[in-house]
Amino acid sequence: MTILLADMGGTTTRLALLRGDGELQCTVGWSNDKYDGPGPLLLRYLRQCGDPALRGACIAIAGPVGPAASDELRLSNRDWHMQRNDLIALLRLPGQGALRVVNDLTALALALPELTAEQIRPLRPLAPPPQPLGNGQALVANCGTGFNVGLVKHTAAGPVTWEAELGHAALSATIVAELGAQAAHFPSIESLFSGPGLSRLHAARQGGAEIPAPSLVEAAGTDTAAQQTVTLMARLMGLLARDLIAAYLPRDGFYWAGSMARGVLGPPVSTPFPAQFLRATGAGPLREISETLPLWLITEDAAALCGLARLARADQ
Repeated sequence: MTILLADMGGTTTRLALLRGDGELQCTVGWSNDKYDGPGPLLLRYLRQCGDPALRGACIAIAGPVGPAASDELRLSNRDWHMQRNDLIALLRLPGQGALRVVNDLTALALALPELTAEQIRPLRPLAPPPQPLGNGQALVANCGTGFNVGLVKHTAAGPVTWEAELGHAALSATIVAELGAQAAHFPSIESLFSGPGLSRLHAARQGGAEIPAPSLVEAAGTDTAAQQTVTLMARLMGLLARDLIAAYLPRDGFYWAGSMARGVLGPPVSTPFPAQFLRATGAGPLREISETLPLWLITEDAAALCGLARLARADQ
């Protein structure tokens, strides 16, 4: 028997099958634009993988998740919604308990201990700290189609996660001050720290039409204006990281994830984020924590599937 794993983001859905031996098979990432909703996408995927009989399904959605008895599943940045009972029937699951739905950042936070050296990279070399960091808390911040965070605390009884919808909160006063008059274009954290936000930031600075974030990142190697926008975004991400560290104290590591974060912080651009981060931290009480905090970039686009697989194995 097989468990379906699906990470439904605003732009892409990543899918895999968890077989009885614990391995992932049929791993793909499909554009959501080609489908009217999650049902047609899931059915096509299962047909492509031989229409296996499912023992269960573990699905992450980019949106708030209500109690297990809540009927509707809805994505925040795409007009996709589905009734829980309809999804159970569509997938021919053996009952209500066979479907687990979580927020996508919960899945990503659960994936952190599962990620290999090929799936993450350090954003700065870090000498061993003088004493253990110790509180078992790690935070992942995802900048993709939207923005959100996932916090995980590892305890003797197992991992504990917290759900959030931080992208809909307002920007801090520090970030607003850094943006100046341009802050009027960004009513929320997500409106700035996302792929569309990077495009909007460049248009606000330079005027003219918005350039898609991938094109903007690609141009940063040769175009001075694009490079300045991407470097500014790294500075703003440093300010945001300072706020998030103060809120969550993730002494076991801060992880960036998502296509926009990979574009700004990864090669070929690789902005000097650590320097921007420490500059943002200043000489305040967080300086010592910030100097020893492990900073990572998740390079694996389908990392949340690792967290879903971990959750599914724990349910067995």
